[in-house]
Amino acid sequence: MEYKESKGNVDTPNKILKVNHAGEFGATNIYKSQLFISQFFMKDLVPLLESFLEDEKRHLNIFWTEIRARNGIRCKSYWLCGIGGYVMGFVSSMLGRKGIMACTWAVESVVVDHLQTQLRYLERKSDQRAYDTVISILEDEKNHRDIGIEHGGRNNIWYAPLRFSIKMFTEGVIRFGMR
Repeated sequence: MEYKESKGNVDTPNKILKVNHAGEFGATNIYKSQLFISQFFMKDLVPLLESFLEDEKRHLNIFWTEIRARNGIRCKSYWLCGIGGYVMGFVSSMLGRKGIMACTWAVESVVVDHLQTQLRYLERKSDQRAYDTVISILEDEKNHRDIGIEHGGRNNIWYAPLRFSIKMFTEGVIRFGMR
């Protein structure tokens, strides 16, 4: 997705921040849901999922701080991301550890692609505060994606429908939020 100048009341850098904030809310709910199931059936994954959740909570606060500094409000997709995240986390964890890793890889691969595109746009736009806010989370998201790959989340054919669905939902809520 290429970012363009907004035709509405909210400029594109502010929309980017709002959409990313909503996405982080979704991510916190993915990991909360996965933690809930994992504590009963995959206890060894709990520390990893807790670390992911802590990263996502920090990201949520980073974006909210910048949105508030700009006198902004939450994105219209905030609650959709939250509910969708919880459902994705629950479904993926019911499919076991590879389901969790497939979910992680699918979400984070979309997120990393969008963050990199956002950074190119924000650099052209010369919005240094928004740029710094977005770049501050990029390495964590790449790390989550790469852990998903290392633990078999990308290549297992049985999880292809899950990965496809999660990628399409993630892409869809980003596009909806940017409207």
